[in-house]
Amino acid sequence: MADYTHSFQLFVCLLDQLIQAHPDPDEIWNELKGMDSTLAQIEQETFDGVYMVYQDRYLYSWDTPYAENESTGYQPQSRPWYQNAVKGQGAAVFTPPYMSYANHYILSTISQLQPDQETVFAYDIKMGNIQQLVHQLRQFDQEQLMISDNNGTIIGSDQEAYLGSVLSGETAAAEKALRQAEEARDKITEQGQAKQKAQEEAEAAALFLQFLQTNSPAVKQLLDQPAQVLPVKIDHRRYYGTMQTGESYHVLLLVPLTSLLAQSVQVWLLPLLSIELILVYGLSRIRKELHTRELRQAYIELGQTQKRLEIALKAAQKAAAIDDLTGMMNVKSFCQNVTEQIQHMQENDHGILIFLDGDHFKTINDTYGHQVGDEVIKLASQMIIGRIRTIDLASRLHGDEFAIFVSNTQDYQVARKIVEDINTTLLAESARRHMPNITLSAGAVIATCKSSYPLLAKQADQALYEAKATHNGGFAHA
Repeated sequence: MADYTHSFQLFVCLLDQLIQAHPDPDEIWNELKGMDSTLAQIEQETFDGVYMVYQDRYLYSWDTPYAENESTGYQPQSRPWYQNAVKGQGAAVFTPPYMSYANHYILSTISQLQPDQETVFAYDIKMGNIQQLVHQLRQFDQEQLMISDNNGTIIGSDQEAYLGSVLSGETAAAEKALRQAEEARDKITEQGQAKQKAQEEAEAAALFLQFLQTNSPAVKQLLDQPAQVLPVKIDHRRYYGTMQTGESYHVLLLVPLTSLLAQSVQVWLLPLLSIELILVYGLSRIRKELHTRELRQAYIELGQTQKRLEIALKAAQKAAAIDDLTGMMNVKSFCQNVTEQIQHMQENDHGILIFLDGDHFKTINDTYGHQVGDEVIKLASQMIIGRIRTIDLASRLHGDEFAIFVSNTQDYQVARKIVEDINTTLLAESARRHMPNITLSAGAVIATCKSSYPLLAKQADQALYEAKATHNGGFAHA
């Protein structure tokens, strides 16, 4: 947070100079809007806008018409960032992280009361790197992972709807959050972005309340016994869970028992096979000296056991690399295969990593149910596999997110054409099957022999974020 404080002080200097040069609020507002793109280039992915309360006016750097704020009843003086700044009396203070339903990511705000005791400067900080960390930490099928701060606010989760909720063993806070979200939604009478944002916030609050109502005893047990690995029931299934606490942030991890056992197969099966091979070798040596029927029969049986174990090992290794729903590579297998391709690249070799994400997929789940949503995901995977070559790689990362690695090219037009073909065939095939249609937005980055998968994934994810702006099958590249 110290780095953010330093950056914020630079913004404070800029805003002070701006007020000195243009004391009129309307002129300041115009200047702020002109600064937005420049400031975003300086701070890159963490920047999400600067704003202020000045002469009792709310001024900000983005292009949203002020009427949209008025329609929601937005009063900056009642917001935590303003109230915390007043309490801080000139110190730079941070708000607890919260979910921005306008943009679907976690934000924190740093703000500061100015010497006139009225003006407050504020700067929003994107905390999307926490979500990237959550996805990178996932190791088991259908595992659930939540990162919370000291206030219990969920700032990272594989379930995006849970972001911004308060993790607790009781439902009271979640019930209150739902009531407040529904009241805020009902106050907005006109349809538009503000209404949609409020509706999504209410839906997310309802989903998290449902999670707590079903699983409150298990969550309370884990919160009350940190650092312990405990068997619990989540959504009426058997899980192993643990709450790992840190100085400022805490991690709740829930792993289904079935996924744990499936992942463990590779751990115990390979040593077992080695033992069987040793036994076979030892018995074969004995057989040369003792030609008894019993030993020959034991040798045959052990050979059959070896064969069965080899078959089981191959099956277990294949299962560990495949996404159950789509049959595509899972994220772990995809990461390993892309890393291997990069390691075998020569100086002049290139490839393109593409991240794809379904547009409005949540609406399909909410409208038609998760079973139809799964069918849409399977259809999307079929269209992806059908548009790439046998030398290329494709994976379902999680949810409605996919990835493609296109070999032997550095032409972004090739990647763009692949994405366009996928969306075209998705539209045609979903209409033919009478299924709801989604588009896939995509972000791409070129890979070289010097690349690393984590950095490529971060750059592709940033490009995907730009492409998602239209929510209509957009394409962007690093």
